[in-house]
Amino acid sequence: MNYFEAIPEILIVETNLADFKWSYGLCMPKTTKAAFDNALIKITLSVEKGNLWAGKELEEITSKGKFHYFSADNDADELFYDRNFLFNSRFQYKLSGLTTNHIKMVVNKAYFKFVTHRFMNVHSVGYILTDIVNLKLLHNGLCPIHCSAVEHPEKGTTVIFAPPNTGKTLTSMKLCMDFGYMYMAEDLGLTDGENVYSVPWTSTFRYYSDIDQSWRSKLLSKLTDKISIVELFGFGKIESIDKYIDSKQFQFKAKVADFAILERGTGGIVRELSNEQLLFLIHTLDRYEFNYMRAPAVVAYSYFNPTVDIQAAQDAEVKILRKMISNSSDAYLVRSNSALDYFELIHNKS
Repeated sequence: MNYFEAIPEILIVETNLADFKWSYGLCMPKTTKAAFDNALIKITLSVEKGNLWAGKELEEITSKGKFHYFSADNDADELFYDRNFLFNSRFQYKLSGLTTNHIKMVVNKAYFKFVTHRFMNVHSVGYILTDIVNLKLLHNGLCPIHCSAVEHPEKGTTVIFAPPNTGKTLTSMKLCMDFGYMYMAEDLGLTDGENVYSVPWTSTFRYYSDIDQSWRSKLLSKLTDKISIVELFGFGKIESIDKYIDSKQFQFKAKVADFAILERGTGGIVRELSNEQLLFLIHTLDRYEFNYMRAPAVVAYSYFNPTVDIQAAQDAEVKILRKMISNSSDAYLVRSNSALDYFELIHNKS
């Protein structure tokens, strides 16, 4: 088995795959079984050839309680997914452990290979596990936040939020590369309300020609500007953040300090934000990114086993966000029509 570290001490994946890419890490470093055993949340993912079950076993599974293509017994800590694919092959997977901090998924190769994105109620393995992890983090008092984050030795931590494709990734990377800030996150972080935790290996910057000056990156940047669907096919070369920011600049945990909300427009740093305004903006941006509360596998699992408490996770999310905001020292809007302006505006703010 291989072990990949998504978040130090918090989230580690054990898998029979040589590599695994998902929202919590497109280029996760390898780690050890000992680190896996000590992680707060553990994922065991196994991809198997052929059908996982057939004949009498298939009949037994599909005769359980039904929720669309899902089957399970009431109160059981396992869920089965099965549907026809091509010829004699099927899409199949089994989830277990959602009432614990050790999530297990066994999926057949046909599902893993051909389901690569979200399409209606069919989600890729990466998306399924992301939704489950978001739920389990909240059950453990940690809230995922769709943000970038950096730390300055004197100014403290700045957590940056923005609508998609506004410039939060570019801003955080330029603050680190040009002004020596410590790197925490470029697309996704965690908070317990007092601290921000790094999710370092998301690597969504692969289309940014302002970061990668290669002809390939510049071409892909132009293509994705003109034909946005190009990004879905993953032509961009996935590289680790430490190619651009020295690992000595990594900070994995820091106290909550300032919040910057990036918006398109004019005026630079235009106004302070109240706690309620900030909560509304952050919660709305997170709703766009996180889908645990309506993810098919999570909803089906909770239908059979109510202890997989989606409502408790939603309540915890708001509570943790309120706590995080109350612990901040400053919150402000930054407006510009150029993504390359934000990082200097933030750096120069007194």
